[in-house]
Amino acid sequence: MKKECFIIRDLLPLYAENMVSTETAQYIEEHLHICEECCAELNDLKEGEALNKIKEETASDTGKPFKKMMKRMNRQFSMFAYTMIMFFIFLGFSFTAGENLMYNSLIMPIVGIFGYYVFRWKAVFKVPLLLLVIDLAVFAFQLVEIGFADTLGWTLIYSVFVLIGIAIAFLLHFAFRKEDLK
Repeated sequence: MKKECFIIRDLLPLYAENMVSTETAQYIEEHLHICEECCAELNDLKEGEALNKIKEETASDTGKPFKKMMKRMNRQFSMFAYTMIMFFIFLGFSFTAGENLMYNSLIMPIVGIFGYYVFRWKAVFKVPLLLLVIDLAVFAFQLVEIGFADTLGWTLIYSVFVLIGIAIAFLLHFAFRKEDLK
């Protein structure tokens, strides 16, 4: 390889990007007509650019499968949260007529936390409403042996605990939210 080839190869990336003067471009083209090795180097360089463009295009698409997966996981967690809300409400009402009534002071705030995750601020009215519907269903099917007035009273008390859970979830969400750095 000649000394001239080393100089041309140093200039080839600039030449491929059309970033050289017309005189330099003419000098490189004259050399490329004579030297097959430098011509092959230019072709490899151009193929590399095409490869880089393909990599850039695919790099911009790589976020889509991740976003899809995250949406699917979020949907699955939401379904899990719905299930947990129902489970804890039924569990809480199973404790209503028994000795373990005080566990509801822990269970119902958990219902509120899951409710906040699923409904955000709509949980303030949706979760107590869901609680009332489930409590009335429990009363209607006589799953717990308490009267109608007692069912409504316990629903009111449990709704207060649920609202406390929603407030806790909001405060945690507020405390750990991502800060926008500008």
